[in-house]
Order: sequence, then C-alpha cells, then structure tokens
Amino acid sequence: MNTTHHITLSTIQKVDGNAPVTLNPDGTTLSRIFDVVWYFSGQEQNKVNSVLTVTFGYIDTEYRQDIQAALALIMNAYKERKRTVPSRSQVRQWKDGLLDVRQFLGSSDWGSLSDDVIYNRFKRSLKNRIRERMWSKGKANLIATALNKLRESGLSSRIPDCKEIKSWVVKERQQHIAIPIRMYQQIIAQAIDVVETYHPHRYAISEIQTVVDEIHREESARTDVKPTSANGRAAYRVSELQHAIPNYKPSKKGTNLRRILDACAMVALAFSGVRVGELISMNKHSYEEKGASAIPTLVGEETKREGLPIRETWQTHRVVKDALELATDATQYLRDIYTSKNNKNLKDGSISQEQYKHYVRQINSAFLATQCEKVKTSYCGSNADRTFNTFIASSGIVATQADVEEFDRLNPSRNGQLMVGGTLPKLTPHDFRRSFAVFFKRYGFGSSATIKFQYKHRNINMSNYYSNNAQLQRMEDVLLDNDLLALLNEEGIRMGVDIFDEIYNESEQLGGAGGERIAKDKFERLRSGEHVYMTRSEIDRLVRNGTLSVVKLPTGGYCTNATCSRVCGIGEFTTEIKPCEHQVITDNQAKVILRQNRRIIKAFREMNTGDPMMNSILIGQKQKIKRNEQMIKDFNLSFEPFDDKIKGIIETAGA
Repeated sequence: MNTTHHITLSTIQKVDGNAPVTLNPDGTTLSRIFDVVWYFSGQEQNKVNSVLTVTFGYIDTEYRQDIQAALALIMNAYKERKRTVPSRSQVRQWKDGLLDVRQFLGSSDWGSLSDDVIYNRFKRSLKNRIRERMWSKGKANLIATALNKLRESGLSSRIPDCKEIKSWVVKERQQHIAIPIRMYQQIIAQAIDVVETYHPHRYAISEIQTVVDEIHREESARTDVKPTSANGRAAYRVSELQHAIPNYKPSKKGTNLRRILDACAMVALAFSGVRVGELISMNKHSYEEKGASAIPTLVGEETKREGLPIRETWQTHRVVKDALELATDATQYLRDIYTSKNNKNLKDGSISQEQYKHYVRQINSAFLATQCEKVKTSYCGSNADRTFNTFIASSGIVATQADVEEFDRLNPSRNGQLMVGGTLPKLTPHDFRRSFAVFFKRYGFGSSATIKFQYKHRNINMSNYYSNNAQLQRMEDVLLDNDLLALLNEEGIRMGVDIFDEIYNESEQLGGAGGERIAKDKFERLRSGEHVYMTRSEIDRLVRNGTLSVVKLPTGGYCTNATCSRVCGIGEFTTEIKPCEHQVITDNQAKVILRQNRRIIKAFREMNTGDPMMNSILIGQKQKIKRNEQMIKDFNLSFEPFDDKIKGIIETAGA
C-alpha cells in the first residue's frame, strides 16, 4: 500500500443532507440523511418487538453528520451491488462499526486509512483496546465490516485484513446456559404458581390499573394545587384502593404486574422453546389445540429466516394457555392506552401509515411495556434479561453440590461460574431455550414411556405433554422451527457423549449384561497401560456418525441398542423374563434404581392389606423389587433384602 495521502473532499460534501435515505412503500420520503432518527418501517417488516429506527441523537454533533453521510454512501453502494435496500439491523451495525473506527482513527477522515502509517497506528490502538476490554468476536466483526464498507463505498482504498482483526480476540465464546434440573424445577414451579394465583384475577388486575391511571390523570390535571405534589396525591389515593387481588399492589409503574408478566413469559418459554422475539408476537389467541388428540400448540412468528417473520407452530402444554390469557387480559388497560395514542399519532401525522401498522402488531402482543410514560419506540416489554433475573433472584434459589456438578457438566465453557450456596449466573431468555432443549433430550420429553423430568407441581400432568409429542410429529402442519430442531439434535449428541463418558471412564462398577461386557473389555484395556477407555473426542465422533447410540431408561440404567423396541423397566412390573443384553448400569444409575426400589417398597406396603384385588399388582411389584436388587447387588450400596410376603396368598418359590 502506498503512503500517498487520500482524497481531501470531506464526506459531508459528498452528500446532500436533505436527500432521502429511507422511503415509504409508495416511494415518498420517510427519512432524510441528516434527520436525527431514520425510520425503516416503510422498507421492511420484521419481528413484532423490532424497533424500526436508527437513532443518532446520542452522537456528538461535532461528527454526527460525518457518520450519517458515510452511512448514506455505504447504503447506496450496497443497493447498487445487491439490488435491494439494506435492513435496519444492517445499518445499525454499520453505524456502530463506524463509530468505533472513528474513535480509533481519531477523526472522520476515512480516506486517511489509505495511509500505511496512519492505518498501522489505527491497528495498534484497536488491538490494544480489544485485548484490554476483552471484546467479543461480534464486536471485532462490526469494526472489520465497517472498514470493508468504507472501501466498497469509495470512502477509503484500504483493504482490511479482517482475519487479523478477529485474531486479536482472546475472549472465548460461551454457550447459552443450561440450568441444573433441580433449580430449573423450582424456578418454573414458582412461575407456574404466579400464573395459577393470578389467572382468576386477570380482569380485575386490568380494571384496578385502569383506575390507577385515571387517578394519576386527574391529579395531574388539577389547577388548584401545585403540580409538584400531583404524584404524591395520586400515590396516596392509589394506596387507599380496595381490591380482592392477593398480594397485589397497584401502581403507576406496574411493578407487580411486571413480575406477573415475567412469570407468564418464563412458563411459555419453558414449555415451548420459542425465542423471546417469537413469544412477543403471541397473545391468548396464539394457543391452539390441534387434531383429534387436541394437542396443545402455540402459533406465532418465527423470526430467523432472512429477517422475515413467518408463521410457525410449536408444541406446548396447557398451562401456557393460562399464562397467555393472564398476560393478555391483565394488560388490556395498557392496550387501550396505546391504541388511543397510536390512533392520535396517525391522525396528527407524527407517524406514517407503515409505522402505525407496526405499532398495531406490537399492541396486540400479550407482553406490553408497563410504564406508559417511558414508551418511545416500542410498546412491547423490554429488558427481559434484567427482569427475568430479578424474578429468579427474589426466589431465593441457591445451588447445592449436585447442582454445581450438573451445571459444570452441562456448561463446560462456564465451569466454575456456579458455586455451592450461590445463585445462577445472569440468565438471558435464550438460556431458557437451551434449557428446554437439554431437558427435552435428557429427561424424557418425547413419549410417555420415557418420562423422568417433572416440574413437580400439582396441576401439571406432564405425561400428557410428552406422550402427545409423538402424535404431534405425525401432523404435517405442526413443526418446530429449524433452529430449535438443530439445537435439540446437538443436545442429543452432547447427552450421548456424557453418558458414554460416564459408562467408559467415570463409573468404577458396571452392571447389566451390556455393562458387564464393557467392563471386561475396559479392564483389559486399562491393564495394558491406557488411562481411559475412550476419550471424549473419540466418543463424540462415534456418537455423531451413529456408531454409538444410547437411551436413558427412566427407571435407571441405559440401553445401548438403537433399534430396540423393548421398554425395559418402564413401570413397576418386569416386562420380560430374560434380562436385556444391552442394558448398562453405572454407579450413578445404580443409586437411581435403589431410590426407585424404595419407592416401590413403600407403595407395596401401603397396598399389602390382604385385599385379593391387589394380588396381581403386588406380585408384579415384588418381581420388580427383586429384579432391581439383582441388578445393583454388586455396587456396594446399603439396602436390606426385600422379603415381605403378600398377605392372603401362599407364595411359590421365586415369587
């Protein structure tokens, strides 16, 4: 690269600040280059909670127009090359990248990047900041992209080395969190409890909040007292309101309502795997029961297909119906306020027809912003990350040693972030999506024969949820979104790797016919000097290519036969005389079987009253108990052999 200087004509001089930068569908001007806000509502349709604007008001006026002018030229170059207009998301990212480039360049003189001396100084400054601030690859990508756009638009002749810039990033990318099952159960159980508590009061919540809003408007409109005391007077009147809603404190900010909406959102996320952007597109009419089996589903807008919202369907649970009804009906007063405001803004010309339509979509959401006075660019609720964590923090849920071990196993890139007695790291809504995928695979989502995961709540019959899944997959018009299916597949692979690592390398004792064969081979291999039977990378490769496969049995143990049609140990009865030759029992699974035996023994003793109608059930239970004892007898577990007799019958040997 030569060191001769660049074109000296400033960026601002290359554009007309009054020229259109975004257009309405009819071709009329929506925004001009030097407007403080650029509106994109006339150019694209996006997810419901999208803010279809790019704002410049926070940028220093000294160089704001430099950024806007450069963006306009970059957008024009993009349109000429791609034959289409860029999206708001793209323009916003280019803007953020340009601001970073300007910071490290020290000016808006984009052409100076063509000078080797200046560019090398720019790179040194950028590299130091990336390392110092532990920037992510995403942040480095923004800057690299901005440098490319400056070149493509003719503002710089510098061809950046994007790989070099990205190589400066030292921060490891951390996968989204999978919440340990016990903690997840408690979080969702508390959220469900909120839904069940307030669902009968959903209309009353909206009515009382309507009164709160009227009180504040009345006090603000009074002229006989000082305006500064309006809020105090209103707050006092609100505190005197009588209602029958349990543990609910009406307020202008809607603090209690916000907690209720968070609970509704967490229930819907936990029982569907949808993204927050997709959930925001839903209301109480989004719940449908499909087919002759009345399979509960959610219908909403899936948002990851080239930025366009597409109608999609997810399987869910009936508790989500209550959650969406509660969220929708409790916020009706907000919907009325926002509808009135939106109609007024259209009538007085402060918004376009396209903006109006987009806001109508937002207002129809179940999840609205609860602080009306703070609404500027979106009527939908925001900051789900913060509010979800506030809900979880108030629950008082702390980690046990078992939780920590499970957290580290499920989240290897976050090892050590959860401590015994501590709380979960800050969660994002997408963490609920990954947790859904993990438990879908690891705890029996899929059929009534493999149920293990339970939310342990009185009104949730999870068996129906899981057993309906197989029927649901046979329905052509009901599909999970592609990204979620891919996530489920990846979690299935991780589960297989974890299980085989437990079998091959972690468990000191193996039982079951399949376990005994593996143990013999494992002993021979370790005796020859090898440290592990098989490394995790080797296991991963074999699981991915289908050589290894495993099913986790709900009553303890694993089956390593991928084509097996048996249901070993599903219930309390022994289904076949001959033990399965593919069953593997590890140290941990032996403990699971022991706990199961104790439950069956308790049930046996409660039913063993001499009633002849119970005899066949008791015989089956006893067979199961004795078979379990045989499977775990070599695992050094403490238990008393079960020798109870069935009252009222003479048992034969082996019964």
